[in-house]
Amino acid sequence: MKQNKQFTFAYNPLFRVIATWMWWFVGAALTVLIILAIQGVQLASASKVLAGERAYLAVYIEIVSVGLLPLLFTLICRDELAQYGLARQGLAKSLLLSSLFVVVMFGFGYLMTGRLITDSRPTLHLGFPWNLWYALLGIIAWGPLEVFFFVWLVVNTDNIFKSRMRANPWGLIITVLLFALIHILTTNISNAIYTSAIFLVLGLIYKYTRNVVGPMIAWALINGQVWYIARLLF
Repeated sequence: MKQNKQFTFAYNPLFRVIATWMWWFVGAALTVLIILAIQGVQLASASKVLAGERAYLAVYIEIVSVGLLPLLFTLICRDELAQYGLARQGLAKSLLLSSLFVVVMFGFGYLMTGRLITDSRPTLHLGFPWNLWYALLGIIAWGPLEVFFFVWLVVNTDNIFKSRMRANPWGLIITVLLFALIHILTTNISNAIYTSAIFLVLGLIYKYTRNVVGPMIAWALINGQVWYIARLLF
């Protein structure tokens, strides 16, 4: 592939990976400040707003901090989408294995809590068409986009070691560990372990099938945040 000379640095996998992890924090902080400024809310009240009555606004934080850089790098450098699992090859296996994983997760959740999905947060309320807008945006952001972010990092971390073979574990291992660390810093240890374990399985499915469609759908189905924002539709 012919490189764009103006963005030569953007093709370096080490630069890509470091910049993307750093942007998770920087992008999130900038987005929070912009949201608060637009809403006319003080920084001290950020958690009350973004985790309370206007929690749907957090979808912008997810899109900017998680999805922005991987999408920009992919578009600017014209990466082949197939390397990130967006292809027909392996689709059937990806869907089958991901479906089995979803069944296991739902079964485990039902045995532990008596419900498939447990979320005690109060239902959000928005009028049409904003309820539709934020619900669809949230389903995409906390579902497929988050998995694309993860797989994109796995692939580019593999590229640092100049290997994307199925047997090469480093990209997946490093990404899962950093994913867990950041979730510890932003949420708590139990959530970090739970989420990173799920993404380890989804990453293994991608590694085996070379297809990410199944993991994208699976995460959208088992992610409580997706179900939470989807309640805007009802």
